[in-house]
Amino acid sequence: MGNLSEFHGVEKPVIAWLGKMGWKIQTNGELKAYNRPFSNPVLEQLLIEKTRQINKIDLDIAKRAVELLLQNLNHPSSILGNEQFLDKLVSGVTLSIKEDDIDVFFIDFDNIWENDFIVTNQYWVQGFKMVKTDIVLLVNGVPLVPIEAKQRARKGTNWLEGVKQFSTYAQRADKLFMCHAFGVACNGRIAKYGIPGASSSYFNEWKSTIIDTSADNPILHPQNDLCLNHFDEKEQLWHFDVERLPNGEVLEKMKLGIVGLLQPARVLDILKNFLVFERTENKIIKKVARYQQLRAANKIAERVINSDLNQGVIWHTQGSGKSLTMLYTAYKLLHAQQLNDPTIYIVVDRKDLREQIGGTFDDCEFPNAREINNIGDLKYIIDKAPSGVFITTIQKFRELGDRQDLRDNIIILIDEAHRTQYGDFQMELQAVLPNAKRFAFTGTPIPKTHQEFGIVKQKGDHEYYLDRYSIQDAIDDGATMPIRYTFGPQEWFLDKDKLKQGYEEITAELTEDEKHLVEKRVQPWKVFLKHPERITTLARDIAADYREMVEPQGYKAQIVACDKEACVLYYNELLNYFDRSEIAIIFSTGTYDEGEKYALFKDHYREDKDRKKLIRQFKKRITEEELKLGNNLKVLIVCNMLLTGFDAPIEQTMYLDSPLRDHNLLQAVARTNRPYDDKESKLSKEFGRIVDYVGVFKNYKEALNYDPEDIGEFEDVESLVQTFPKVLDAAFKPFENIKLEDTYDCAMAIVRKLSELDQGKFENNYREVLQLWESSSPNPALRPHKTKYLWLNEIYEIYLEEFKRLDFDAEIHAAKTRKLIQENSKLINFKGHLPEINIDSNYLDKLKETKLTPSDKAEKIIRDIETVIRQNEVNSAIYVEFQNRLDDLIRQKQEESKAIEEILLQLGVLYSELDDVASLPQRMGFPGKGSFEIFTLIKNESKNNFEEDRVKEFALEATEKIKAKIYIGWQDVPREYERIQTDIELLTVHPKYESLKIDDNQELLDRIMKSVLKNFSLE
Repeated sequence: MGNLSEFHGVEKPVIAWLGKMGWKIQTNGELKAYNRPFSNPVLEQLLIEKTRQINKIDLDIAKRAVELLLQNLNHPSSILGNEQFLDKLVSGVTLSIKEDDIDVFFIDFDNIWENDFIVTNQYWVQGFKMVKTDIVLLVNGVPLVPIEAKQRARKGTNWLEGVKQFSTYAQRADKLFMCHAFGVACNGRIAKYGIPGASSSYFNEWKSTIIDTSADNPILHPQNDLCLNHFDEKEQLWHFDVERLPNGEVLEKMKLGIVGLLQPARVLDILKNFLVFERTENKIIKKVARYQQLRAANKIAERVINSDLNQGVIWHTQGSGKSLTMLYTAYKLLHAQQLNDPTIYIVVDRKDLREQIGGTFDDCEFPNAREINNIGDLKYIIDKAPSGVFITTIQKFRELGDRQDLRDNIIILIDEAHRTQYGDFQMELQAVLPNAKRFAFTGTPIPKTHQEFGIVKQKGDHEYYLDRYSIQDAIDDGATMPIRYTFGPQEWFLDKDKLKQGYEEITAELTEDEKHLVEKRVQPWKVFLKHPERITTLARDIAADYREMVEPQGYKAQIVACDKEACVLYYNELLNYFDRSEIAIIFSTGTYDEGEKYALFKDHYREDKDRKKLIRQFKKRITEEELKLGNNLKVLIVCNMLLTGFDAPIEQTMYLDSPLRDHNLLQAVARTNRPYDDKESKLSKEFGRIVDYVGVFKNYKEALNYDPEDIGEFEDVESLVQTFPKVLDAAFKPFENIKLEDTYDCAMAIVRKLSELDQGKFENNYREVLQLWESSSPNPALRPHKTKYLWLNEIYEIYLEEFKRLDFDAEIHAAKTRKLIQENSKLINFKGHLPEINIDSNYLDKLKETKLTPSDKAEKIIRDIETVIRQNEVNSAIYVEFQNRLDDLIRQKQEESKAIEEILLQLGVLYSELDDVASLPQRMGFPGKGSFEIFTLIKNESKNNFEEDRVKEFALEATEKIKAKIYIGWQDVPREYERIQTDIELLTVHPKYESLKIDDNQELLDRIMKSVLKNFSLE
């Protein structure tokens, strides 16, 4: 273990920050006053007392209420128990007292400082196994926020380790899981929050610096030195700041996340308004709002409740969770007592979007929310003015006659407001609901939306967005992936200027009306796009690209054609390259199609249920199980459908053959940029990809017509190809003076050079080269660099063989590179070139007989010692000490601080000791391997503060306790394992062994228990 510890490097500062934010710091000893048994995660005495105070009720009544709440912790399903517990915690329970019903609440959301906010560390909860959370935030005795703190300097540990520990909560201590709101994982460098049990890709940073001022906030007290703060006059909001680097980047990322997320008022806000339990495909998925979702919802609520301004624009880019943002907003508004049971309309302009939004509300079982079925239903709602959330299309408001609802507690949340929500439809909506507050949600920034829904506060001061979350923001947060584009065969691009000129020559003698009729009938640009030879060429190109670039990585693709006829033409041509099961068309059923068109389209018309089935199939990875179920769908062909409101993260590539512009283009390409992580295949999407067949991206900024700051940069694959040689040369630079050939001398030169490098930097450089190759090949411009790229891969293979760290993933090679290596394996092959000497008792003598130089002998023994360590360290912790000593000798060799002969001598001594390790426990006075292993594990962690006699005594006493309880087969009985684990954990807190601080190191305890299983199991 290094000098930086989890406690001093992470836990201690985090607890100190939380103390300055209003959380009361209490130790385990101080919490013992509440007499909490480990089996109960809640400080029940404290919860009863706070319930009594908040509701001003008798103690007996408070006890009954708390008993009703805690009954939910006995639910057989952890996720359902969590949902029901949090629902009661927020909403309270109803009790019958002397024939009267009274509502009893457990948290005071109106006067937050009437609640008890505690932060403590090393919080133990006994379930199926004992769980000890590094830090816990308790509200009125309920452990709402567990925090796992990892030490940034220890190899192989980061915030991901915290996420892994969270994933065990539901199995190990289900009652603790049922109590939590959300969890935080941090490691000194960064803090991420999410739901325990979710994969790491669903844990996010909190990046908002807004200070919650809904109640008195200690951060703003003049004497508080937690962080700097300032008031933003434009936003009318308080912000805090943390230390930054000279270039403006945040240095204290972990502190920003902790201070931004865990202000007491914000934790209660999230608990009450920003957690949902989503039902999807027979699963329940708990979600917590991302920072931009909470920020937008709260800005709307503030404006509705406390401002005279009655509208605003929320621009959250595609893929940022806009539907859930609308749900959180509606939930917050419904909860606002100041609004006196408001009516909230979610207004969309298309049926499929209504189904998408309505589906989100249905999946989350949102209370008092439903779709408006027809005009009569809408009339009834306007006449009766009920409280609730109603989802409808904007078109229905045209048929209401003179009906009006004049209330001022009506809020309209308008989805995708850049399309039809202005003009006549908007006039009708405003006529029916003249006093309503209107908020436009859009995934694409459109000037008309600013004009209609923006705010002009004073002359020249235009508020374009109430809240903004740009494409670049989403990419930076990992909410969406970067988008890369490349071009198809350019001779088939549509030159609109030449086409327009030729068309004008042909129709020169026609009147304007006649020209318009001809253009409407012929649509010359479509005739060009559907030219038979063009379709044949592009279909062949699509098939080759899909098989080379997309399919090997397990992704799927979408083809966007200009109209339904083009879809069918592509489909028919692609059947030369694809099986029918691999491709499908999805387009709308034409009501007036007849004759040739009907004959062309009819085989591809589908009912809603069949379309939905195809979409479900497309979203799933092709596996043997899916193939058995009849799903082999890889490519969808569309024209207008599935360009908006369609989320299929497995889609990585879009073949674009339609001249889209502005928001239509932005929404289309955003189909490819959804993050995708598959646990089984380990597939992780790094970018979305567009293959442009019409030339839209020749000047995409003009086609999109947006501020570059709003849309960010799309990456041109051609420019990546040009970048590749520079990146390859940079990674190859350390090896440029080595004569690359299939010889032993070349192999040794590579090993020598690798031993001198910063291996982490080498890995990163290799990864960058690999990713560029994967995203660019098989571009012809890469051919001159193929041999050099293959050599870099061979060098990397040597690196893995000779220097591979245990926590490094050897399966780094991506699909196309693996294929390339296989095809060219005869070009380079170093296997067997390094001297092979059996590692046995005569090893050192045999090594002396070789003709290697002293330096090469040192390299050889270093690698072979590492081999012995790698092979054996799983079985004994003593090898960690040998690795540390070896690392020190490697450092001395690299720094040339000692003569190579002296280093070689010390390496020989180290190897001899390694060869004698089997007899070491007996020589040190241990009765067996088990007690020695416990001793060694603690020694490896102790570093400079090692108390040898005390550690030896602990190991021997622990061994006696273990031996007293074990019998044949005990290791297969979970409760016996738990009993031994508890005995050891209690021994660690005995006053005699407190100075060893074993109980503060959960990872060490876990390793000790693994060694117990390994060394004391009886068959």
